Amino acid sequence: MMDQQCIDSIINVISKSNMADLDFINTDIIPITCEIDEDGKEKHTIHMSFYECMYSKAELSEAWVAGNLLLFTVFDGYLENIYHLTEGASFKEHYNNLPGSTPIEMIGKNCYRVFKIIRNGIQHNLSNVNYKAGNYNISYCHRNTPYALQISKNGVRYLYTLIMNIIKGKIEGTYGKYQTSGHYDGIMYTLHTDMLKEITQISDDIGTCLLVIPNGLKLRAFVRYPVENPTILEEDDASIIFHHIENNVTDDESSNQYYCSTDYIYKDYLLPQEIGVITKGKGDSVQERMKSATIRFEKSCLDDKWKLKF
Repeated sequence: MMDQQCIDSIINVISKSNMADLDFINTDIIPITCEIDEDGKEKHTIHMSFYECMYSKAELSEAWVAGNLLLFTVFDGYLENIYHLTEGASFKEHYNNLPGSTPIEMIGKNCYRVFKIIRNGIQHNLSNVNYKAGNYNISYCHRNTPYALQISKNGVRYLYTLIMNIIKGKIEGTYGKYQTSGHYDGIMYTLHTDMLKEITQISDDIGTCLLVIPNGLKLRAFVRYPVENPTILEEDDASIIFHHIENNVTDDESSNQYYCSTDYIYKDYLLPQEIGVITKGKGDSVQERMKSATIRFEKSCLDDKWKLKF
């Protein structure tokens, strides 16, 4: 059975390869400190972090056969350890013995099943794996059972990212106190939902449908701005209203350009924009509307899952 040291070593190799840059999605955390200046105006200080790689990265994303086998091996080994799966048992048996009572467990099972098809196709039927520009089209028959998978490049990125987040127990890119369990669940649900949109065909020895995950809260997975000391406009026993800080070029949440969310630190909680109610300000431009936009949170939502991680 693969021990933790081996798992950590393989994850380290993958993280230092160009798969980390090209095939994984990081959630950028960009903290904002809100202050009132001497003129009584609200001032925002954005804290950016920069990381410069000083070493040459192995091109695992180009060696896609090796990259897939390596990542699947460490994922399977991780699941064996966590759930005490039988070493040497078939991947189907491993899948059947994975728990699936929570949304996160069901997401893990779906990822394992999709990746199992890619792994087995590469290992045993490579000539039937059509890999082009990051997209996979797999189709073959084994023991009278059709195996097929069509998944886009973006779908593979979501798949790899979900798996890495599961193994690490955190959302890639998040750090410190901003890693609440609610953010983990919400971002994982979003990534999984987006992955499913990129799968147009699946068939294996289990069936032709993936597990249906119960509807959950979707948190934006690309950029999040946690605000320290947000301006409180109103507060009572039932709710709290902050001045809303909009970080998108639009305030139309249905727009494809709307991909950032603001989180508000209140006491020991990190409240995501998605659970609040935004009231837009007046004006013809986003800039004008931002000046008086507000967001209201019900205090009943002050749940442990939103507690800051100290």
